[in-house]
Amino acid sequence: MVSGFFEDAPREEAKAEQAIAMQAAPVAELQVVWGIDVDQRVPRSPFAYAQPVLAGELIVIGAQDRFVHIYNLQGSELRRVPLSAASDSGALAMSADLVVLGDAQGTIYGIDPQQGRMLWRLALSSAMLGHPVRIGDDFLVQTNDNNVYRISAKGKKRWSFSGTQAGLGLYLNPSPLVDGDVVYVMMSNGDAAALRGDSGDLIWRRQLLLDSNAAVLSELKSPLADPILVGDVLIVSLYQGSMIGLLARDGQQLWQRNISLKSAPVLHQGRLFTVTSASAVMELDPANGVTLWKRNVDAGELVGPSLWQGRMFAADDQGKVLAFAADGKISGALNLPGRFERSPVATPEGLLLRNNLGGLYLIR
Repeated sequence: MVSGFFEDAPREEAKAEQAIAMQAAPVAELQVVWGIDVDQRVPRSPFAYAQPVLAGELIVIGAQDRFVHIYNLQGSELRRVPLSAASDSGALAMSADLVVLGDAQGTIYGIDPQQGRMLWRLALSSAMLGHPVRIGDDFLVQTNDNNVYRISAKGKKRWSFSGTQAGLGLYLNPSPLVDGDVVYVMMSNGDAAALRGDSGDLIWRRQLLLDSNAAVLSELKSPLADPILVGDVLIVSLYQGSMIGLLARDGQQLWQRNISLKSAPVLHQGRLFTVTSASAVMELDPANGVTLWKRNVDAGELVGPSLWQGRMFAADDQGKVLAFAADGKISGALNLPGRFERSPVATPEGLLLRNNLGGLYLIR
């Protein structure tokens, strides 16, 4: 994270939910450094949702063609590792020579990207469609059937926690949050829960989705964004639903906002920024969720924000990529093919974006 990000940005006072009018300002074209076809897509191929990770100076990403692809930061493919099934998961770099990711059939893999080989594999109850999360020398995986696993760096299961399965849900799912010896999860059935990191034992659980009936997908409420922790407030979100602040120690609800998110807000230097599925970029008061300022933008359902070189970046489901200044004004824009369902990934050379058509782009 860039240390100088937003340090000199003025704080604006605004009434809650009041949108700030967009002001005319020059908008630079963002630059595509390179773009590649990861999946070797053919007509009628499934959409691609895997998210890349940076391991040392290597980009690692699973793909629909049943390979893990390994690139350098110049976009040249160095090696591939075969998988048993297509991969739509995010990935975690435990070190420069161990990346963890999953496939669509529920197998988790440990990959050495430096050598281009599989180190181990472990079959779980269902697919992981979020991303693994580090906890000490181990990592956590949350599967789409609401099970949580703690797994060692050598692929050995430490413990598992079984949540209540949901009915109709969305394809992607959130990932756990680790704070010291506590693990927080948001599950597809609407349960927010806290677990003991050493054992997986339940500390507390709170049901936040009282009505899960939906006649059409456009009415379905489901968690997509990872939970985040701001002080002693756990912030969880439901796509097409609400953002909710819970007291981290016991799950007591503190506040609720009617905001639909596809990805987690970003906290930087005490300031909480988010982009919404209703095409808005906002700063919220992290203590109570009150809107400090809001800008509506000409975009679709946004994912992000990601921080790079003093700006926020977001992308949408229409192929648009936007850069924002500290007050939410657009400072850069770019149109790419397909749609984006995962937040941009920051690297030293720029931002990585993966679209649903199998493309991987480095922009700046």
